[in-house]
Amino acid sequence: MPPISVQRAPLSGAALGGATFSRYGDIDEQAAALTGWHQRYLQLSRGRFDGTVQRLQLDGVGLFIEDLHQSVHQTGWVREDVFAIGVPLALEGDARFCGLAASADTLHVFSGRHGFEFLSPRRHVMIGIEMDRPLYEAHVAPAAGAHATAGLHHADPAVLGELRGFLVDLFQSAGPATEGLGAGHAPLRKQVRTQLLDRIALAMAPREAAPAERHARATSGQSALVVRATEYVASRLGDPPSVGEMCEVLGVSRRTLQSAFQVCWGMGPLAWLTTLRLNAVRRRLKSAASVTEAATEFGFWHFGHFAGDYQALFGECPSHTLRRHRPPGGH
Repeated sequence: MPPISVQRAPLSGAALGGATFSRYGDIDEQAAALTGWHQRYLQLSRGRFDGTVQRLQLDGVGLFIEDLHQSVHQTGWVREDVFAIGVPLALEGDARFCGLAASADTLHVFSGRHGFEFLSPRRHVMIGIEMDRPLYEAHVAPAAGAHATAGLHHADPAVLGELRGFLVDLFQSAGPATEGLGAGHAPLRKQVRTQLLDRIALAMAPREAAPAERHARATSGQSALVVRATEYVASRLGDPPSVGEMCEVLGVSRRTLQSAFQVCWGMGPLAWLTTLRLNAVRRRLKSAASVTEAATEFGFWHFGHFAGDYQALFGECPSHTLRRHRPPGGH
């Protein structure tokens, strides 16, 4: 069975480094492939075992895609210095995690303080996220709260879908392991990691009712909060903060910040940050040597998504903006 499709994206292959891919015909070898998980696999369905693992590493965040083609009972625990989450890509059949029925819309939350068990169906593909504890505590724990324990977390389907798409794009954009990572890509890698941590935090937050329609007028406190947030982010657009960092600096909760932006701008902080970055790229295109240079400077690593978002916001392709600001006779 082939691995998850890996396709090139012009901006990110060399920047993100390479993803590794391994196939296993032995269930114990696959269990041992995920170091630090202390796992034991028992095959339940009949037939030859076939499994694969793809891995990708960001600073302080390890990602893997595990693909199993037999029903397996998994037990184990994650090491103490890591907080781990499983995001289902394919879950065909009955599945149970820590004794509870699992579905494609549930996050599997692992913690080094607790063991876990997982009964997977015959066809099972999962993206695993391993976060170093300090990163988790700084960026995700304030949003997760009581949900940060081993077990199932029922995420908002739209939010989970965005996280799932972001993760798949990372693997599709990463080239083979032969592509090294130059020091010049470190700022982009940091921005990619920040974008990922923001999406994890949003998916781990307790589910709330759909946001109320935008009010005709924001409160003075909400307006002032949005102004402060705008000033803070504008001062460091080349290295934008995570939503968690914004909350810490501004001294407010995620719910308070989300509500203020929804009322004042009609969008959440993540969408607002993307809009600010797109506007920064548009200004940068007036002097940049290429679209890639301008886009990566502000953390856009997937060219297809970037170009689509740019055109949707400004009504033209980024290459058209670049050409309009080229001096006569320029190349």
